[in-house]
Amino acid sequence: MKLISPLLIIFILNFCSKESKSNTGNTKIQDTIIVKHINTLNKSYEVGFYSKSYSYYWVTGKDTLDFSLNITEYEKDSSVHFNMLHNKPILFSTVLVKIKDCIPLIKHDFDISKLRSLSFRSTIYYLDLTKKLFKDYEQKFCQKNIGYNKLNIFLLQSNLNLQVNTLIRPLNKKVKYYVIEKFHLLDKENFKYYLTNIDLSKYPKFTLGGMGIYMQLVNE
Repeated sequence: MKLISPLLIIFILNFCSKESKSNTGNTKIQDTIIVKHINTLNKSYEVGFYSKSYSYYWVTGKDTLDFSLNITEYEKDSSVHFNMLHNKPILFSTVLVKIKDCIPLIKHDFDISKLRSLSFRSTIYYLDLTKKLFKDYEQKFCQKNIGYNKLNIFLLQSNLNLQVNTLIRPLNKKVKYYVIEKFHLLDKENFKYYLTNIDLSKYPKFTLGGMGIYMQLVNE
């Protein structure tokens, strides 16, 4: 696990307790906190690009968990953008809960009314999302590739869009369109190149592949 660097500027922003009972009935409490890192901007090429960039990490003890939320603000228009970072699979529903829990804290650092986009990893990293999108995609298109316009319409009508809009509706936002760069259908036989040491038996025969999922937001 990655150790938190002593150079990070850390603020304890939130606190929650996870309980696990032992065989003797005793309760062991593991503390998880959210910490903030103010990212250093490289002015040699970022001047006029980002005005600020923060990362929020979920931490247990001295170790970072495999999830962080990177937020940037553009200098030209003060627009705010969320980017989810993790290496291992995680439920999409869990990611949305983490974002929701972090929003009140983010408001101290950013004008969240200027939130313009969300970026997630490829669908293969979210089993619950992969299964749902596979079912809907197969019913509509079998196992055929479609163009970007059809893909956008499909995702706007999907359960993914319902979940995301439920998260951002309290912010008076909605998704305008979706982009999956280099979109293609990824066959199950190739999942092993993305997911190592993972039981793939619960995964469907294909998923929506590409360079993550980008969502442009607009005001409701």
